[in-house]
Amino acid sequence: MDSFGQAPAGNNVVEITAENFQQEILQGSQQKLVVIDFYAQQSPESISLSEKLVKLFSAYPDSVTLARVNCEDQQMQALAMQFGVQAIPTVIIFKDGQGVSGFAGDKEVAELEQLFAEHLPKPEDGLLTQVNELINQQNFNDALPLAKEASTLAPERGDIKKALIHVLLAVGQNQQAESLLAEIGMIDQDDYYQSLLSQLELNKQAAETPEIQALRAKLQQDPEDHVSRINLAVQLHQAQQNEQALELLMAVLTQDLNAQDGEMKKTLMDILATMPKGDAAASKARRTLYSLLY
Repeated sequence: MDSFGQAPAGNNVVEITAENFQQEILQGSQQKLVVIDFYAQQSPESISLSEKLVKLFSAYPDSVTLARVNCEDQQMQALAMQFGVQAIPTVIIFKDGQGVSGFAGDKEVAELEQLFAEHLPKPEDGLLTQVNELINQQNFNDALPLAKEASTLAPERGDIKKALIHVLLAVGQNQQAESLLAEIGMIDQDDYYQSLLSQLELNKQAAETPEIQALRAKLQQDPEDHVSRINLAVQLHQAQQNEQALELLMAVLTQDLNAQDGEMKKTLMDILATMPKGDAAASKARRTLYSLLY
């Protein structure tokens, strides 16, 4: 038996038999993309194509199964006939229990990549999966850069945009979240979208507590009241209004780095330490602070 007769344990290449056909192809295609490779060991074209397919799909062990059907086996010949196979090699792409595409004959690697491109998972899909897992763990700081990256790769994807909005609201970036919510089209305005709208309103209400309003009034009366400025920054931080808190403190620190005996700088550093990686406001504040220090 050649090297393709039996797939190495642990990978996503499966040799189809009468016993596992139902599980690997019909049921398996409900969870993963199944690529059926109808081959013959005596066909050089089959061997060439199989080698390319194994290599191509080795990068997708969790999302693609390469199901190989040896058409020199009498039982598998009957299966090939059921699929309408008329030439060897033939490839059929199976998804959700039915064939969605296919071709006959050997292909160059570049052509194979193009043929499978629309069916293979994209980088943004993997990122979205990670983001949703982190959201479930309430680890929003780590989720933010991944959500932004996914949105950059696929800015038209409503599901990715809503996940990014979810994370932005969780870390208090209400203004950016509100802007993105306005971009969500009617087709994506589902229950998840409505829950995000509600969360935005709750965030806005939390951003203007009586304590925050009172401190704003005190600071407006006396802009040199550094104690009120620090207290207001802390309150804003607790209300997840980190960008406002940083701006409030940096307005003084750019003029006096040791304001309030260094307490203002310490408050700024404490807020920065809690902010997610890649946060634009945090990066800007760190750059400014660095220039002041050095």
